[in-house]
Amino acid sequence: MVSFFKEKSTATVFGLVLVSASTRAFFWVHPPQFAIAPDDGLIYYLISPLLTLPAILLPLIYQLIVVVQALRLNYAFNEVRMFPKSAFTAALAYILLTALLPAWNNITAALLLNTLLIWLLYKLTKLYNTQQPKTLLFNIGLIAGSTVLLYFPALPLIIVVFFALGILRPFRLNEWLILLLGILTPFYFFAGWLFLNNQLGNIIHQIQIFGPHIVRPANLVLTAVTFAIAGSIIIAGAFMWQSNSGRMVIQVRKTWSFFFVAIVLLAAVVFLVKDAWPNALLLSAVPAAAFVSNTFLYPKRNFVPAIIFWLLVGLIIYNNWFAVKI
Repeated sequence: MVSFFKEKSTATVFGLVLVSASTRAFFWVHPPQFAIAPDDGLIYYLISPLLTLPAILLPLIYQLIVVVQALRLNYAFNEVRMFPKSAFTAALAYILLTALLPAWNNITAALLLNTLLIWLLYKLTKLYNTQQPKTLLFNIGLIAGSTVLLYFPALPLIIVVFFALGILRPFRLNEWLILLLGILTPFYFFAGWLFLNNQLGNIIHQIQIFGPHIVRPANLVLTAVTFAIAGSIIIAGAFMWQSNSGRMVIQVRKTWSFFFVAIVLLAAVVFLVKDAWPNALLLSAVPAAAFVSNTFLYPKRNFVPAIIFWLLVGLIIYNNWFAVKI
């Protein structure tokens, strides 16, 4: 099964659509819903006119979002040559990861903002060889700031972009200031709008959602098993990256480094933002798909990727058909 996605062909795209549709066959029983709240960020006010869409359209919209994101992510990885060959395994990994939890199979702010996150990570990979770093850095800051403003749990992205700048380019103070200016620009205009409408007090309310707290999953055992398995696969992919990093150009090696940092920071945000669990964890599926893709590509024996694939499919089926709530 996985070997089919190791080839780059048009037929593979239809295979991805089939995998996404079949792993989410539970939509017939538990159709997706809009799960966006005002405390998520400004994305709620942009999406609120769509909340009245007929429920029959939501499965199609969800599938379209996930498949397009998977293909875009796959294109970005192949464009910067993060893998030894061009394939669709990263898209396959993203489709599987985003189906793991029942909450992730709804149209959430995190799912929608993954589109911007993919765009942001792709822009960051261009930093190493760019001939116009100032323009690119401002655009990166603008995307990162806008993403955080649209979805508050995306706040760790600010650390990610500075970390990426630090390892991809030699230190130049003006570049760091340009990146900071790009990040602050969306906040400046939003604060100006609040001031003109006498709503600056809303900022205090939004700040209150930030703070360390304990996450209490509805099904602790199943949640622990799911993330233990998914985490083990990601770590295995990280080891495969390390063992093959000597064959990679320096730009790709550094790209893998900030991808790993992105996974850690984006996963930790659920402990720092109230009500971020479990939707915010979906953000980490974007960089995690790269490491899971390694477990599909690097093993010489086909049964290893097959085991990983069916293990993830089994988790998806059990969590969404039988557990329903995690």
